[in-house]
Amino acid sequence: MKLIEEYNHLVKSVKTNAKASGNKINNEDIAKRLGLTRTYFSGLLGGSVAVKEKHIEDFKAHFSKELSTGIKPATAGDPLNRERAMIKALLHRFAKLEAKVTDRPIQEILDELEEDIILHLNDLNKTN
Repeated sequence: MKLIEEYNHLVKSVKTNAKASGNKINNEDIAKRLGLTRTYFSGLLGGSVAVKEKHIEDFKAHFSKELSTGIKPATAGDPLNRERAMIKALLHRFAKLEAKVTDRPIQEILDELEEDIILHLNDLNKTN
């Protein structure tokens, strides 16, 4: 994945996780938290400013809490790994098919699927 694509994916993930938890965060909020101007931050997202590895490291450091969704990764030997692998494979096959049919980038479709997963997971985890 190119650095600009990774940076945009990180920003989208933070926004999605914030929305799923009932909050809202915009580009200006993110820029302030990173110590950047809104214009410079927009340049990073839009490609007029070259995204460097340092930008990604800084972003991950400032938004580590928002980037973790609370889903624990499976451990080696976990009996659920097979089912998780099958679900992941099916999601990727679905995304490939949808990308081909709609002529959209596969990463865009995977991002949408991730948003849907987070929303449904949060709904299932509600304690009402």
